[in-house]
Amino acid sequence: MKTSSLEAKRRSLVIPSQLEVLVRPNPSAKLLNNPLSRPKVLDRLLMAATLVLGLLHAWLGRFSMNPDGISYLDVGDAFVHHNWAVAVNAWWSPLYPWTLGLVLSIIRPSPKWEFPIVHLVNFAIFVVALLGFRFLLQAALAFVHGKATNSKLVNLPDWAVTLTGYAIFLWVSLEILTIYSVAPDLAVSACICFSTGAFLRLRDRVSLSRSISLGLILGIGYWTKTILLPIGVVSLILAYFWASSRGWRKGIICATATFAAVSAPLICMLSLQKGRFTFGDSGRVNYAWALSGANTRNWHGEIGGSGTPKHPTRLLSQHPPIFEFDGPIAGTYPPWTDPSYWNDGIQTTFSLRRQLEVLASTCPSEARLLFRSQPALLAGIFALAMLSGPLWIFSLREIWPLISIQVIGMAAYAPIIENDRYLGGFVLVLFFLLFGVMRLSPKDRRAGICICVGIFVAMSLGTLDHTVRTITHHFAIPGNGPNSTAESEAVAEQLHLAGTRPGEKVAIIGDGTDAYWARLGRFGIVAEIMAMNHGAQQFWDSPTESKQEVYKRLSITNARIVVSSCPLDIPADWHRLRGTSFCFRSLE
Repeated sequence: MKTSSLEAKRRSLVIPSQLEVLVRPNPSAKLLNNPLSRPKVLDRLLMAATLVLGLLHAWLGRFSMNPDGISYLDVGDAFVHHNWAVAVNAWWSPLYPWTLGLVLSIIRPSPKWEFPIVHLVNFAIFVVALLGFRFLLQAALAFVHGKATNSKLVNLPDWAVTLTGYAIFLWVSLEILTIYSVAPDLAVSACICFSTGAFLRLRDRVSLSRSISLGLILGIGYWTKTILLPIGVVSLILAYFWASSRGWRKGIICATATFAAVSAPLICMLSLQKGRFTFGDSGRVNYAWALSGANTRNWHGEIGGSGTPKHPTRLLSQHPPIFEFDGPIAGTYPPWTDPSYWNDGIQTTFSLRRQLEVLASTCPSEARLLFRSQPALLAGIFALAMLSGPLWIFSLREIWPLISIQVIGMAAYAPIIENDRYLGGFVLVLFFLLFGVMRLSPKDRRAGICICVGIFVAMSLGTLDHTVRTITHHFAIPGNGPNSTAESEAVAEQLHLAGTRPGEKVAIIGDGTDAYWARLGRFGIVAEIMAMNHGAQQFWDSPTESKQEVYKRLSITNARIVVSSCPLDIPADWHRLRGTSFCFRSLE
């Protein structure tokens, strides 16, 4: 009896101690078991918040427009009306403008609502880009889990990777690419995300369907943006050496064949149109512009070594310079409807000095985007790399082709031009991959989680600040936000009231690339005196007799009126358009 009572006492002392170990609060466990840390729940919440922010930005920029956007709309119209000389364009890749043209032809909005409908399409593309990012996110998580064979190492929790990934997506999509920009940049980002995810899925398990899907995505990328053709070729070459198994290389060959089959029709159409092999002229002409310094519009071979134009715009007068372009390219502003046509014949004469000058401009801009735009993200990746040590380098080696593709995509623009929105998709995937493959020792996992949460909080505050600035029009960089085309709409309405009908031809004094009123009024600009090189100012400073001679020259271009922003002293034969800063004069 005594023995049994002592045993009972001993158990009563041990059991509470054991229970204490089992139920003792563990801060890390609380963090990991929080309902919000479950990837599916968190993903849905973040996706909903992202869609709300995207819709808000689309609404804020619903009346915004940019010069490239007018050209995309013209190419879309040409596609709907089967004007293949413009619809199949060696400058503007077709998928985005054709989509705009189809949507507008179905809805048939009034001119007032055309730009908002365009931004509705942009929001739909934003949703596709979000789906592309989620596809990449899921593929990356599956890839990392499949590689987690070392029990001494742990990955960042899925919810932490998801949290940080969404912060990067919002930064790139809303601040770098922007929904209000009428351009295919969000679609390019979607293609880059989908293709990277497709590579990861194929690496996880090779199958015919996954190989065909990868090739199809790469082909769609080329139809979206010309540069994605060479990037796609390079990515397939790198991927071929990612693994040496026979099945893997067969999968890459199958993807290559699909990619070629999807890309070939567009390459054939462009080559037949130009009478030479080409998959697009935008890169070639941009490079020639960068090295020669030639005019981007109304180029007449003025600079030695830049080549001889095959079919330039017509120069009607030297002082002031009057350019006419009534055909064969039709559009709101033909010199920018298809720059590859007007610049056919331009040549690139390589100059090391000039190339270094271009690189001195583009490289610092790309470095700013990577190293200064998001210091919290950069500091977080650096801190995680320090925690991971050599393990991080080992993890990056496992996805070296994907990292290389993003770096090559950014480097491709460096010798030519720097524009943040051209790089957005590559930046998104690069930063996501840099931290998404992190592996840590178990003791450092909690620190890694805290870093991810810190990155998310800092970047989310930046996104909210950017959104508030967009709402209040207090931009961090003046003019770096959605513009308003309200005055352009008023100009178009007043010209209609003055008797100028849709479809009629007009001349302008000033810059034709931002003559949004011409698109809204359905006018065709056929001649101009450019503001560039003080041409417009030269006209307004000229005597009355010289102005009359200009009007005669403009009248032979079939233009019915000439439109300009009003000078300080409006001539008696010019009429101000009520409620605007624009004036017009009849040429009849």
